[in-house]
Amino acid sequence: MAVRADALRNRETLLAAGRALLSRESAEIAFEDVAATAGLGKGTLYRHFPTREHLVAALLQERFDALTTDAEFLLGADYPLDAVEHWLRTYDRYPVSARGLSARFGEALADRESAVSTACVPMKQGFAALLARAQEAGLARRDIDVAELLAVIASLPRLSRDEDGSSPFLDVILRGIRA
Repeated sequence: MAVRADALRNRETLLAAGRALLSRESAEIAFEDVAATAGLGKGTLYRHFPTREHLVAALLQERFDALTTDAEFLLGADYPLDAVEHWLRTYDRYPVSARGLSARFGEALADRESAVSTACVPMKQGFAALLARAQEAGLARRDIDVAELLAVIASLPRLSRDEDGSSPFLDVILRGIRA
């Protein structure tokens, strides 16, 4: 069944309002403010995004898709551990503009039932395949839980970043991955 043009337009309007509010405020924006900013009713907001987490998942979908594509590309790399580290650095540097969104994202990733965790399943599967290659080559520890690792990295402090945008704490995590 095709989605009506007005429904698609409303969804995009809500996403644009969500992006605007997140960039100006923190991840704790009032959910109903998204509808007001979009000039739409609360019912329209809830039809498209039953909870704030569903909205956040939709706002992060572009990030998830890009990281999934990166993982697919890196599967062909000659050095599996380098591919894992490259992907994790990209994942860590990906901009998260709203204050508090990184921590919320990390928490949602750890909760396997959350809308955010569900939305990024292909991204997690792509990274899991990269990690499995490094593990099979004996280069990475076998006791790493992908969701937990990604949740920890997503939760790294955003204030202390290197010039390239990466966290200095990421190197500690990368050393811990090695077999």
